[in-house]
Amino acid sequence: MIHCIFNDPKNFAGDPPLTEKDIWNYAEMFCSGDIDYSTSTFPAYIEKIENNDQNFFLQKTISYGDFLMIAFFIIFFVGVSVMGIRDFVKNRKLERL
Repeated sequence: MIHCIFNDPKNFAGDPPLTEKDIWNYAEMFCSGDIDYSTSTFPAYIEKIENNDQNFFLQKTISYGDFLMIAFFIIFFVGVSVMGIRDFVKNRKLERL
């Protein structure tokens, strides 16, 4: 089991918060304890990545929001590319005349 203590709360600007509702982040985090990863059951879509002094967990799935953003950017870039190619071809035809 891991027990964490969060110290030095900060607001969005990085200043000490005036009220409890202004707390957005903490400057320090101290954790003690350990997780036995051999007996822990993680879903198949979560992968543990070990570094020299830290452990990271990577979720290997795409959420609905990720899908919408990717689809929007693909449509945007394809549209910009088609418009650029169309304008280039149209200007080349005018130069020939």
